[in-house]
Amino acid sequence: MHVGIVYDLKSDYSIDADDVSYCDFSNLLEIQHIQNVLQQRGHHVTLIGNPYMFATLLRQEKLNGIDIIMNFGEGFRSRNRESLVPALCEIYKIPYTFSDSYAMGLTLHKHQTMLFAESLGIKAPKGFLFYPNLYDIKELPSLCTKYNISFPIISKPNREGTSMGLALSNNFDELVENILGNYAVYNQEIRCDEYIGGHEIAVPILGSDNDARVLGIVEYRNLDDSLITYYTTDIKEKNRHKTLFQSFGKYDDIIKETALLIHKSIPCYDISRIDMKFFNNTPYLLEVTTIPGMNPGSTFEMCAMKNGMQPGDMYDHILESAMKRFRGKK
Repeated sequence: MHVGIVYDLKSDYSIDADDVSYCDFSNLLEIQHIQNVLQQRGHHVTLIGNPYMFATLLRQEKLNGIDIIMNFGEGFRSRNRESLVPALCEIYKIPYTFSDSYAMGLTLHKHQTMLFAESLGIKAPKGFLFYPNLYDIKELPSLCTKYNISFPIISKPNREGTSMGLALSNNFDELVENILGNYAVYNQEIRCDEYIGGHEIAVPILGSDNDARVLGIVEYRNLDDSLITYYTTDIKEKNRHKTLFQSFGKYDDIIKETALLIHKSIPCYDISRIDMKFFNNTPYLLEVTTIPGMNPGSTFEMCAMKNGMQPGDMYDHILESAMKRFRGKK
């Protein structure tokens, strides 16, 4: 199979490698690893580049030999940024991996994702969306009262990933500073959530619809094995944590069922990672990640190998899942 990989790097947008203000992109090590795994499985691989390069090559009719697109394209500075590649693929009738434009747009919007999850009976932190163009910053106390949330409060840009801008506030002065700081950098609404303690967990899911299955439950912990207070970009990007294949005993089933429910209800396709806090024996949804990191030793590879799958098996499963969905549309 001829696989084209769409991906973007920090350098595509003139972002310094050490700048963690924007880090929702791939890195060359990750993409080369995926390329090598696919080639070892007998696939021909073309590295296409970012979504904008993809659009250019499509217009120039230079991708006619591609059988399927493997989509890691994040885009930049748009609430539609993760929806661009699947939309282009559908316009040009090219099979592609991972979720469609609707699911990408919904899950990128943290607030809408929380509302969707709550409609399914899934627990989420109490919170609200602060619109700087609608609210005065002095309205924060009344908003916290209206939505019945108290300190500490987590705030973050509503449409970014990799914990970008995540901040913990213990009082209104800190909350004001964190909201204004995030708005200055990201120029978008800010989600404010009541802080949930407990275990920082993730549930990787492989497959679509009735074929979707949970690969396991992982927990992210500090290097000294203590619980992570809140999972910042700094901890993630600088590997200041460890990833553990975890079990919470009799609560494993409810964690897995909650993750599968959100994955299948949106629905997400081929893969997703459901990020949660497990607190007081209850899973709370934090985020649905439809383009998860796939670096060597990633959460997905770790859990796939626990299930007896080599990385190549997992990628072939993803490709077959996507092709099956495309064949069903013909």
